[in-house]
Amino acid sequence: MRTTRASDWEDMLREHFVALSVSDIEDRLGFTGAVRSSELAHLKVSTVQSTEQRIARSGSLARADRADYLQIGRIRRGRAVVTQDDRECVLDHDDFVLYDTSRPFDWRIDGHPDDGSWVLEVFTWPRSSLSFTEAEIHDLTATAFDGRAGASGLVGRFLHDIVTSRIASDAGAGNAIVDEVGDLVTAVLRAVGRPVGAPRSSTYRAAITMIDESLGDPSLSPSVIASALGISTRHLHRVFAEQDTTVSRVIRVRRLEHCRRDLAQSTTTDRSLGQISRRWGFADPSLFSRTFKSEYGMSPRQYRATTATP
Repeated sequence: MRTTRASDWEDMLREHFVALSVSDIEDRLGFTGAVRSSELAHLKVSTVQSTEQRIARSGSLARADRADYLQIGRIRRGRAVVTQDDRECVLDHDDFVLYDTSRPFDWRIDGHPDDGSWVLEVFTWPRSSLSFTEAEIHDLTATAFDGRAGASGLVGRFLHDIVTSRIASDAGAGNAIVDEVGDLVTAVLRAVGRPVGAPRSSTYRAAITMIDESLGDPSLSPSVIASALGISTRHLHRVFAEQDTTVSRVIRVRRLEHCRRDLAQSTTTDRSLGQISRRWGFADPSLFSRTFKSEYGMSPRQYRATTATP
């Protein structure tokens, strides 16, 4: 999609992303804007091109449409200054940044000196498909990652390859690839991101390890974890509250994500929904179905149908 009318640009961005406001477009007579998007499983991949401007998501816009995504923006041409969570970072060629659509953010983008245009690659994940805690998200937003060198450079090149390559001709393979990309993004950003928030305690790390090793046990609960770690349940809840989450939510989200991955894999088509849900600790099939739909917007059966290989 392309437009030469600045008045249409906000609508185009809203259609491809979330509700945004655009300002500071210097030359309205020479304005141009284009967005090209495609979807690979639950990852939306977009290339955006335009001229110097400011793109912002205010608190009122975030509250109005309640779009709950995590996005990575990678600057391919031009330069950008990104602000979120009281932090600001500068992006030069190939750098990328994580930002959260559920809260206000601001992009001020300058075009290349040769022609005044910029190009941005945007990768949009449903929040629940990346395993960051709320505290981690707050720590990582508006932090510039070097898209050319080191571990973050590996992520940057991998993301760019998704834009330029045609991959995954079937839904099952697409889901597997997107899950691997999400795991890589999560691991690298955790490893190289700036530690702004409270450090994760040894108790938190031990609890997460126990959760990951015991997801298939339907009796897994805060009290069971606390007892195994030799601490009170109250103290365990306080440790997770410091990370802006709860023990129960971490257990639920991790169980759901494993179920979602199993549903998307062609190697598990012979397993019933009940077998998959029980494998990951859901003893009640109806509760699993309701919880899955609440998290992903469709029932497990519908999700399996949408990701099934033709």
